[in-house]
Amino acid sequence: MGKSSGILFVCTGNIARSPFMELTLANRLAGTAAVGMPVSSAGTYAVAGSRIHPEVAVELRSRGIDSSGFVASQLTAERVLDAGLILTASRDQRRLVARLAPERRHVTFTLRQFVRLIQLDPVGEIRLSSEGPLEALAKLASRNRGLSSGAQDDDDVIDPVNAPRRQFPATFAAIDPAISLLADLITGLREAPRRNN
Repeated sequence: MGKSSGILFVCTGNIARSPFMELTLANRLAGTAAVGMPVSSAGTYAVAGSRIHPEVAVELRSRGIDSSGFVASQLTAERVLDAGLILTASRDQRRLVARLAPERRHVTFTLRQFVRLIQLDPVGEIRLSSEGPLEALAKLASRNRGLSSGAQDDDDVIDPVNAPRRQFPATFAAIDPAISLLADLITGLREAPRRNN
């Protein structure tokens, strides 16, 4: 197996939370040193070929992001093994990913857990060495698991599908800061080697 690469976002149906994460991050990375980084998403119980949820499509369109070509796909062990960093919407999905590919548990987090763990340590502690940016970030977050109190309820991003319509803005608001931080970390690490003498 070759070196793992890219970020894989995971939710349940791959029609709301994880495509919103995927397309928002890809948009944030466009025009940066990390523009070519693979970003994808999948669902633990996806109906392959489903379209993105209309509420998510409207929100993305308001941000200038076209989601018309997006189709849902099912999570597989191969997808997990292929990813450098796996970020799930909920702790249940994190457990399902770990069951699919136990050897990737050290690079699997919920999106909000990952951001919380990264922020326990200064960004300056991240070491690139021969690793890529995702491997370095995953290693730091994994190391910081011991510094944090156990599973936290706010590590889950609530599924807005089949919830009251007002849940969609709350879900977007829960995801946005995490994606912004993730984009800043990735682009910062991608640009770091250029600063070496």
